Amino acid sequence: FNNKQGEDEKPFRYFSLGSMASVGNFKGLYDGSKVGVKGEEVDVPGMTGFLALLMWRFAYWGRQTSIENKVLIPMYWLKSFFFGRDISRF
Repeated sequence: FNNKQGEDEKPFRYFSLGSMASVGNFKGLYDGSKVGVKGEEVDVPGMTGFLALLMWRFAYWGRQTSIENKVLIPMYWLKSFFFGRDISRF
């Protein structure tokens, strides 16, 4: 807060893992250009289609912190797979 950094603290460095998105119809995309720390980026091949969607879903699911969410999220995905999206309004 006052521009004083502790002796044991490292300066912040942003590490990019690329960009992922789910685009619908069981398709996704991954852009791996410029993965890594700024100035030391590595180009990773991009990916599209069902495999990219699976990669996005596993990354999203893995970042959940509660056991409840780790159980409910795959259930919601299965529900939407079998019955479609719920588009009703309340």
